[in-house]
Amino acid sequence: MENKSLIRRIGRYFYQEGTVYIILLVLVIFFSIFNPLFLSPRNIYNLITQSTYIVIAGMGICFVMIGGGIDLSVGTQMAVVGCVSGIIMLETDLPFFVVWPVGIVLGFLMGTLNGIIASKLKLFPLIVTIATSEVFKGIAYTITSSKSYSGMPAGFRVLYKTKFLGLPLDVYLAVLVVAVTWIVLNKTHFGRDILAVGGNKECARLSGIKADLIQTLCFSLTGAIFAIATLDMLAQQNMTSATTGPGTEITCLTAAIIGGISMMGGKGNVTGMVAGIFVMQMIANGMQLAGWGSYTQYTVKGIILLLAISFDALKNRPRPMVRNHKENKDMGEKKAA
Repeated sequence: MENKSLIRRIGRYFYQEGTVYIILLVLVIFFSIFNPLFLSPRNIYNLITQSTYIVIAGMGICFVMIGGGIDLSVGTQMAVVGCVSGIIMLETDLPFFVVWPVGIVLGFLMGTLNGIIASKLKLFPLIVTIATSEVFKGIAYTITSSKSYSGMPAGFRVLYKTKFLGLPLDVYLAVLVVAVTWIVLNKTHFGRDILAVGGNKECARLSGIKADLIQTLCFSLTGAIFAIATLDMLAQQNMTSATTGPGTEITCLTAAIIGGISMMGGKGNVTGMVAGIFVMQMIANGMQLAGWGSYTQYTVKGIILLLAISFDALKNRPRPMVRNHKENKDMGEKKAA
C-alpha cells in the first residue's frame, strides 16, 4: 500500500508540477538526435545568453499571474521603456547611467496604472491590459515617430559585453532576479499574501489582507521587472524601436502555464517558470537550426500556447466528489437494513 501511495504521489507531482521537466528532457533528446549542433558548446552558450532578458521578464509574470492577474500590456511597456531609454542616450545630454532608474520607474508606473484600474474599478485584468497595451503602443510610436534607435553608448553595453567566468554579466543579473523572486514569493509575508490573493481574493480580503493593494503591487513589480528585462535586451541588441518588445508577453505567458503557474492564480513556482522559459527558447532555437521560417515559428508557438491553456484548464477543473469503496459498502448495508 505504501508503494502504491508513493507512486500515486509521484504521479500527481508530475501531472501537476513536474510536466515541464519531462518536456524539457524530451526536447533536449529530440533536438540533439535530429541536429548534433544542438548540444554543441556554442549553441548552448547562445541559448543561455539569448534567454537572459526572457528569464528576467518571466519573473515579472510570476508576480502578476500567481497574484491572480494577467498582463498583456508588458510587451508594449517594453517598447515604451526601450524607446525612452534610447532617446535619453542618443538624443539628450543626460549620461547613460540615468537610463536604469528612469526605465525602472517608468515600468513601475505603467504597471501601477494597470493595477489601480483593475483593482479599484473591479475590472478583469485581461481587458484592462489589452486596452492599456494599445495606449502604450501609441505612446511608443508617437515618441519615436516610427524611427529606430541604434548604437548605444559603450558604457551602457558593459552589462552584456563584459564577461565573468566566460558568461556575460547579464546572465548573473538574471540569476539574481530569479533568486530574489524566489525568496520574495516563498520566504516573505508579502509572498504569502500574493498566494492568498491569487487563490481567493475575497477570502484574502476577509482575513485582513489588503487584497487591492497586493494586486496593484503585483502589477507594479511586473512593470518594474519587465523594465529591467528591456534594458538588458537593449544592451544585447544595441537597438530599439516601437516594435521591439511586443511578443515577449506571449512567450512568457506560455512559459508560465507550461511551468505550472495557473491562469486562475494562487499557484506556481519560480523554478517551473524558468524551466518553461527554456522549453520555449529550446523550441525556438531548434526550429532555427532546422531552418524553419519565422512565420512557421509563430504558428508553432500559437499551438503550444493553446495546448498549454487547455492542459492548465484540465488540471484545475473541479473534481466530482467520489465516495470510496468502504463508504459505498456502508451506504449499501444501511439501505439494505
